[in-house]
Amino acid sequence: MANHIHTSSSPSVLHISGISIDFSKSEKHVESAEARIGGLQKPFQAERDSGKLLRQTFSPPIGFSLGDTFCLQLRYKKRFRKSREDIQFDFNDILRASDMRGEHGGREYHKSHDNIKIVVGLSGNTITEHSEPSASTSDTTLELQPTTDEIIRICPRFRILVIGKTGVGKTSLINRAFGVHEAMASTHKPGEADIDHEFVSLQNDRFVLHDSKGFEPGEESNVNIVRDFIGRRRNMAELKDQLHAVWLCFEIPRAGGRLLETGTEDFLTLKRKGLLGNIPVVVVFTKYDRFMNRVNRTLDDSSSAGLDPDALKQLIKDKADKHLKEICIDPLEKFAGSDIPHATVSTGTGHEESLARLIQITEERVCEHVASEASVMTSIAQRVDPGLKIKASIDVGKRRYWKTLASCASFQDRTTLDCLRVLHVDIVAVWNFHDPNEYLESKEFKTMVVNMVDNLDIGPTTNPVRAAAVGLSTVAAIAGIVSALAGPAAPIVVPVAASIVVAKWVYDVYQLSGVVLQRFIAYIVDLTLILQTLYLVSDNQELSRRTIKLAVASYHGSPTIGQVHSRIQGYDRKLTFLERADRDTLDRIVELMELYRIDAREISALRAQIPTVDSVPDEPW
Repeated sequence: MANHIHTSSSPSVLHISGISIDFSKSEKHVESAEARIGGLQKPFQAERDSGKLLRQTFSPPIGFSLGDTFCLQLRYKKRFRKSREDIQFDFNDILRASDMRGEHGGREYHKSHDNIKIVVGLSGNTITEHSEPSASTSDTTLELQPTTDEIIRICPRFRILVIGKTGVGKTSLINRAFGVHEAMASTHKPGEADIDHEFVSLQNDRFVLHDSKGFEPGEESNVNIVRDFIGRRRNMAELKDQLHAVWLCFEIPRAGGRLLETGTEDFLTLKRKGLLGNIPVVVVFTKYDRFMNRVNRTLDDSSSAGLDPDALKQLIKDKADKHLKEICIDPLEKFAGSDIPHATVSTGTGHEESLARLIQITEERVCEHVASEASVMTSIAQRVDPGLKIKASIDVGKRRYWKTLASCASFQDRTTLDCLRVLHVDIVAVWNFHDPNEYLESKEFKTMVVNMVDNLDIGPTTNPVRAAAVGLSTVAAIAGIVSALAGPAAPIVVPVAASIVVAKWVYDVYQLSGVVLQRFIAYIVDLTLILQTLYLVSDNQELSRRTIKLAVASYHGSPTIGQVHSRIQGYDRKLTFLERADRDTLDRIVELMELYRIDAREISALRAQIPTVDSVPDEPW
């Protein structure tokens, strides 16, 4: 039966009066907790009540509106290291599940997470109501909203400041990290930079760049300019206007060269003393490939004699890393300490892993010191690490829809088509392709994915040979198929037609069943792995229908789809225990995505096997 909200009008705001966290039965030792509710960027610091209980009250209560995000961030020690975990709350879940057990006549919402008991207190005047809707209004009249809509509302772009001298490689770094072609090229003359200028690329509008020249010897003015800029941004009320990260760039010096000039030391001193706030600063050592070439030229013949190419490459890398530690890492850590992270990068072909590592470090620090929305936007904006895209998709999915597929908490009384729409929008938004024609949001592309899922046979696998081909490398198989299909001679034929959707199940109202659950898992995983293949073949170029069809046909023809669908069919459903079913469903989605994701280390090798995809002229669906 539909769970309608029987109030005199449709509720719009819940008033949160306090939160308590009881971890007495958990193995995790929670040190602190922070809450982010709606657009508030003033997280509270919970005070310890007694033993293993944290409690915080809000006076006056904080309003939590329909459509707002509500995240509780726990920080705890785990195996001698500090960890962080975000727990998301849903407006409708709180509204439906809260009861009259609170103090002073208020309501309470109870949530359990890894044996941690969380109680959200709601004030006596719990609900603020709209006066316009009629008494028959129910939650089915409210349109399903993609989770990424709210994230983008709070933080539409990843905002980064890049500091470095002319020639250090800032432009190439930004171009490769964010998949654009013109970063800073038309904005400033060499050696000039206006730190307040906001550069937003038409090829990737999910990041905004601020540029600063480096710190010259004996020059204090730019240190003051940067300090003032960071301070002004730190004091801005909205997360979208705040600075999210700083990259401090150095070219790896030659032997005997000095890494840290006086101005740089002054800047790092400000950071070390906490005068720049919590803004993450990552030191970036650039042009690592040139450094390795210099090291290669210094090798004597005796040390490299008789080595095969792979062994010689490893010898050069080991020697380069040893010198790098001596001339860069040790001086940095001696002056700045170990709290300022560093990454060594090259923008040359074959070094995508170094760029991915820089992005991973940045995303981790943004998540820890800024906000979860900003860390998700870091992952969305970057275009070097497909694994981080999958991680962000999982983070977004966990916030709302993926975690309630089995219990229908979010999708009840909705058509399957409406439910698939929000899942589709969230996944596509995270991958952030250069798609000005919105082909990935087209009816034709969505139909291809639906028809692919429609081929999921419920019961025994129809093609056990293909499904059992676990030993065949997934990425190598896809690379081979792409190579065979990518020639310019003939149009690409997609085995799943992009015609009008005919599958009846997408028009049905979402109802919990094993078949429906399998199809939803398949849609999420198939769409994600198609986009991963598209990332491989598009190489950050503007998307065409031909390129998208190539990705779909390659995934459909690979052993991966058989393996994925076979694993989904073997899912042991215990749907009578809805809490467990939800958790198991989420775990299965995460497991499949992690199992078939392409690592950044494989990207350059794979692309070397794939011919350039000719997308001009384009072809119809």
